Amino acid sequence: MNIEVKMDILFAGLLLIPVLVLAVPYIKNKLIAYAETKAISVVSLPISAFLIYDISIESNFFGLIGLSAGYIVFFFTYAVSVSLLASTAKSKNMVQ
Repeated sequence: MNIEVKMDILFAGLLLIPVLVLAVPYIKNKLIAYAETKAISVVSLPISAFLIYDISIESNFFGLIGLSAGYIVFFFTYAVSVSLLASTAKSKNMVQ
């Protein structure tokens, strides 16, 4: 049951984040503004994926904090990537 819950959270996030980013322009604009002002590193993705893979949901309080941090970093980087991809695709379509 442990791995099933983590995979359900992961797939729900992978499916819902693009829908939310594309449906709510305020979120997309805020993520794009954040990406333009701050540096987003891709190095954090393997680290967060390892945290999600390695830490159990049934672990202690500090383990749950590590698991939550892994999910937050992974999904935030994913959301910024989706918003930048959507804005780039929109600007390329306007040029054509």
